[in-house]
Amino acid sequence: MVWGNPPPPMALPRRTSTSSVSSSGSSRVSSPSLTPLDSSAALILVHDEETQSPFHLDSDDDNEDEDSVPQFNVHRTSTPPLSPSLVFLYLLVPYLKLGAMFLPHTATPLNYGLPSLFAFALLAAFARQLLYMLSRYTRSAELEDVVLDLLARGGGKERRRSTIRIIARAGIGGLRALLATVYLRESVHLLLPLLLNGTSLTLRLGLTSIFILVVAPISFAQSLGSKRIVYTTWLTLATYIIWLTCITYAYIHHMPLENAGWLRTGTFWQGPVTIAFAFTSSSTLSLYTSLRGSHQPVTTAKPSKFRSFELLSVLSVILALLLTLPLVIFSADPSVPETSTAPRYSVLSIIPVLNATTLLLSIPSLIVTVPSLPVTDRLRCSTSFPISKILLLVFVTILALVPSRISAILSDILLLCALTSTYFLPAVLHIIAHFFERPLTILTPRNAQSREGRSGPDELLLRKERALQKKQFRKRIVWDLGVWLLLLGGGAGFVAAIGRVLGTW
Repeated sequence: MVWGNPPPPMALPRRTSTSSVSSSGSSRVSSPSLTPLDSSAALILVHDEETQSPFHLDSDDDNEDEDSVPQFNVHRTSTPPLSPSLVFLYLLVPYLKLGAMFLPHTATPLNYGLPSLFAFALLAAFARQLLYMLSRYTRSAELEDVVLDLLARGGGKERRRSTIRIIARAGIGGLRALLATVYLRESVHLLLPLLLNGTSLTLRLGLTSIFILVVAPISFAQSLGSKRIVYTTWLTLATYIIWLTCITYAYIHHMPLENAGWLRTGTFWQGPVTIAFAFTSSSTLSLYTSLRGSHQPVTTAKPSKFRSFELLSVLSVILALLLTLPLVIFSADPSVPETSTAPRYSVLSIIPVLNATTLLLSIPSLIVTVPSLPVTDRLRCSTSFPISKILLLVFVTILALVPSRISAILSDILLLCALTSTYFLPAVLHIIAHFFERPLTILTPRNAQSREGRSGPDELLLRKERALQKKQFRKRIVWDLGVWLLLLGGGAGFVAAIGRVLGTW
């Protein structure tokens, strides 16, 4: 029995008891590791033995925090339980990579740059919140599980589920592998102008091989919780801050910020589009799962607000906004070189080195989170080496050595895929979940009868359902309007971008 629309995913009603009662058409197939959270279980009313008014309705949604949500099984993900500080770090650093470092070279006027910066920062936080709510709504720990729950729910769809899982894993892994490829290629091209005979193909091949040998041992880590990955990620944050300081120094002293080492990217890497790419990220749900699975001591004290994924997400976007705001200003007002060039060469030589270091050390965290390649069990058991990661690093190295024309196409593909996965995909999944799929149902036993003259369980559950819907109605309207604006606006921009790119290829 379904009563109206479901409560919004931000505030699911607390289930007092679950049962294995199911009805045709309302069963939900979840990930095997999340069976305790299977939402197909019927919600039934259990009378409390304590004296309480049958019409008492607690405001569960106001008092419920993240710690009251059942724990996810995080052992199946590439991200183990992480502390709030590490989750905040991994939420922040994707915003301080290639997109942010490319901003000073875009020459974007302030009347376009500043509104775009604040708009895309807001949209990035909004889209990340959508994924977070979908994860709680579907009780899924990974993006591929959310997609499976929405597109292949129910029994008898194993072939469809298998196909969708392959496509989802290929899309997630392909985006991260392509991002690692561009990082590696950019790191090499940033340093070539500083070397003698920087246009030599042999020098480029040798530098690429050295870089991949440097990052390979770090990339062999098991997960983002490895100390090698944690220290490397902190180091990338430090190098970015030092790089930003050098850029600021160069701007104040009217030094040119152009650098010939930057890869000749595709035609779509301009102005506001680059700002939009700066606020893209390739992983969100796994970090939420890791935060939920982190150790929490048993205590009666109220949990810290800094354990809230929503707060950490908002703080990471705000800090990224502050760390990229000067770059937009520098881009709008290119500096004119001074006559005195004594200190200029030393600073301008450090900037590409810091650029290359930041991008190069960002590769291991991407390789670790790429889904494993389909390697046969016989090959996997025959050696102790991580065959999947070795093959992935070889693939990344080959793509990093392709000619410039092909690399420009790859950079455009990366841009479109990153924008789609960050802004477009969460809106589509939200609409599918709440407009096209069956809502979560509340079932009651058919033989339920009222006792002691009290109202029956049907009436109580109906009252609570209506109270929750009425309370969250305005919030749901705001979220739905935001989702449709994100979808329509992003869809229009996406179509225009594809047309423009295809027209110039």
